Amino acid sequence: MTPATQTVELTVADEHAWLRVDAYLAQQLHWRSRRSLAELLAAGQVIVNGHRVKKAHRLAAGDVVMLRLPRKPEADLDLAEIPLRIVYEDDDLVVVDKPGNLAVHPASTCQYRNLLRRLQHHYAVERPDPGVEPSVLHRLDRTTSGVVALAKRRTLIDFYTRQFAARTTNKHYVAVVHGCMEGEGSIELPIHTPADRPVVVGEGGRPSRTDWRVLVSTDHACRLAITLHTGRKHQIRAHLAAVGHPLYYDGVYGPPRRSTWPEQARPLLHAARLELDHRDGRRLCFSAPVPEDMERAWARLTTDS
Repeated sequence: MTPATQTVELTVADEHAWLRVDAYLAQQLHWRSRRSLAELLAAGQVIVNGHRVKKAHRLAAGDVVMLRLPRKPEADLDLAEIPLRIVYEDDDLVVVDKPGNLAVHPASTCQYRNLLRRLQHHYAVERPDPGVEPSVLHRLDRTTSGVVALAKRRTLIDFYTRQFAARTTNKHYVAVVHGCMEGEGSIELPIHTPADRPVVVGEGGRPSRTDWRVLVSTDHACRLAITLHTGRKHQIRAHLAAVGHPLYYDGVYGPPRRSTWPEQARPLLHAARLELDHRDGRRLCFSAPVPEDMERAWARLTTDS
């Protein structure tokens, strides 16, 4: 018989550190009512780092929040059908080349169809290893393809997430944007991240920096190499839109969706490379090639120029 509930696991990002757990859950599980979340907290059903917490508990970056929620029919999907491209794996880490139509964490529309669930299935069914509990170490939007790193055990989360908080990791992207840009530059504009709404660039936000360099340019489109120095929500998308060069097919920060867009269009952004320090002292570099859907879009844009 199919269980009536499903465990949801969330890893607290740097930008959410020091939020109360009730406020954090209201942001992350916005499809649930605040009353239902308050009831779960009061019943001791919310676990942070293995301990039950009350609603006023303050979170820290890297904390693992777990709770059980009712299952939806989506939970019956065959997770094995979701492509899984593992680019690196050892006792500490598993690094995946994520497709551009897959969420990393559970969310309102994908409580079960997401990368975390896919990896849980992989280590439970396809390559059983009861010692592995995948935990995401950094943020990547659902529509962004490319490199995502996960710790294989919860005891390792703190070591690896501290690198992202301290900005000793290197994150490099490829983007395709509207308009003609030349050379290279840096965007240093503060970003404010209101709950459940597009981010706002401007006064009152947190310091944010995005470096860009033109790889190829036409009269109406540019292919850019991006280096991310801070990891704010939607940072690349919001920063490029703020300087007049939004990503192609980004209906949130750029022009609204048009009938001429490809059917499966997504913002043209790819996490191409990630560098971090392994626990054994090695500096590791993981990379993923620009996916076919993004190459096709670039070819179509340059052919139409």
